Amino acid sequence: MQLVRNRHSVGLSNYHLQFTPKYRRDVFRDAVVRRECRKAFTQVAKRLAIHIIALEFGPDHVHLFIGNCKNYSVPQLAQYFKGVSSRIIRKNCWDNVKGKLWGNQFWSNGYFYEAVGRITSETAKFYIERQQGKHWINLDYEDCQMMQSKGQTTLMDFTTPP
Repeated sequence: MQLVRNRHSVGLSNYHLQFTPKYRRDVFRDAVVRRECRKAFTQVAKRLAIHIIALEFGPDHVHLFIGNCKNYSVPQLAQYFKGVSSRIIRKNCWDNVKGKLWGNQFWSNGYFYEAVGRITSETAKFYIERQQGKHWINLDYEDCQMMQSKGQTTLMDFTTPP
């Protein structure tokens, strides 16, 4: 994954989202429903200037991997994608799903999300913990892990600046 460069920032902001229809019904077995949902997600991504990296359907859920999301919170993204797609599906192909759902809701209330980046959380923790100490001693990742296994949790536990 390439870092995204903007005027005043450089970084990654990628999310894996998963949405499920109300009552976890298998509404995505219908190709028309999948097509309308894909079209709605594409419209939202274009409007928000974010990238759809991957989009796949299971019979009763959808996985969405999006990037360049730095201007939006996860709840905002879920609201935009679920809201627009629900309106489009209800407008264009409600007859295809209304036998599997009750009421007027298409999506369940919740969603799954996770941030996806180029490094692991362990690597980020190591990098941040050693930022100040790196000026005073030279440790590599394996040394830090060994010291942590001996009960030293941060570099400040085993370094004292001059």
